[in-house]
Amino acid sequence: MFTLGQALEAGFSRPTVRRRLERGDWQELAPRVYRLAVAGEPDWRTRTMACTLAVRGAACRQSALALHELLGPPREPEVVVLRNRRSAARAPAPSTDALVPADLTVVDGIPATSPVRTLIDMGGRLPRARFEDILDTAIVQRLVTVDRLRIRARDLRAPRRNGCAIVLALLDERDPGLHRARNVWEARVLRIVRRLGLPPPAVNHRVRVGGRVRYLDLAWPDAKVALEFDGFVPHSTRRVFDDDRARQNDLVADGWTVFRITKAMLAGDVEATFRPIAFAITGKR
Repeated sequence: MFTLGQALEAGFSRPTVRRRLERGDWQELAPRVYRLAVAGEPDWRTRTMACTLAVRGAACRQSALALHELLGPPREPEVVVLRNRRSAARAPAPSTDALVPADLTVVDGIPATSPVRTLIDMGGRLPRARFEDILDTAIVQRLVTVDRLRIRARDLRAPRRNGCAIVLALLDERDPGLHRARNVWEARVLRIVRRLGLPPPAVNHRVRVGGRVRYLDLAWPDAKVALEFDGFVPHSTRRVFDDDRARQNDLVADGWTVFRITKAMLAGDVEATFRPIAFAITGKR
């Protein structure tokens, strides 16, 4: 992929560029952005890169979330212009904003807003539940840290930028152990536990039972209550299946009460699901 300016610098004249486009040797993907002709339509990454080249910009908002693998791509690329108003006129879906170098990164060769800046920009543009999952995923996958996200949201806070207030409010609600969670499902359970007013659990808690060291997804060691996830990683072999049952038996023999939870249970009546867990932890109904 290359721009008209790059073609001219390489020795092609404007008439030559036009002829190659007319013959179908080259394809124009965005104003003054070309590639060698290939079969099929360009994918969303190709179209996003073409748009950033056309305006000397960076992917932002949902396009940036897609590049960071936090959400699917939008129907049309979203870019923020990094140059001037003249270049903005050539953008398919332009937006302008003040960006510092720390707000920018490159993903697969495509300029984009950083994960921190992208989350702040999208805080007020998605349904709350969906955005919470995206925020937790970014923290769990170590794309952002809570401290860095909080500092940048405070720096950018302004009346017209409601994503800052939303991000800051959600960070205040996060469990301190969230960064230790291994997936969005563990993060979601941490949210539920906090909302129900239960004591904070230990995440990936290390325990020695049956002569072996085991790790519990979530645990309340004082009450000897553990919460394990089923169905998120398939048991692909009989050996893993048998070891999982032996692990369960060792925990029970050591006095642990083990609850198992699935994705479907988290999508249902969570209060009913957690009622026996809460009783085992607190002794209160």
